[in-house]
Amino acid sequence: MHIPLDHHSGEPIYRQIVEAIKFRIASGQLAEGTQLPSIRELAQTLVVNPRTVIKAYEELQQDGVVSLQHGRGAFVTPPRSTLPVRERNQKLQELARRLLAEAACLGATPDEVVEILRQAAIEMESP
Repeated sequence: MHIPLDHHSGEPIYRQIVEAIKFRIASGQLAEGTQLPSIRELAQTLVVNPRTVIKAYEELQQDGVVSLQHGRGAFVTPPRSTLPVRERNQKLQELARRLLAEAACLGATPDEVVEILRQAAIEMESP
């Protein structure tokens, strides 16, 4: 599995791995039940320390995105049951605020962020 990493972005490598895997799951590139590469294999492919991959996989497990099965590996879990609308909206509001704050620090306007989100959604929908 190739994951483009940016060692100069300021975002920790393990977080980049987490976000790349979440994107692949959300876009349907990684289906439920798919086995992820072993820790050693992904670490070698990405040329990172295996502990970095362990940290990423553990966070994915905490987020309920993958299941770590001792001796078998990491597998994409079924989608979580839907949250109540109110709770889901609260989480989305929090994400939106963080995204807009980060974007503002980069000098982007809310309209630019919306357009980028539209483009990302189109990317996720096309295989």
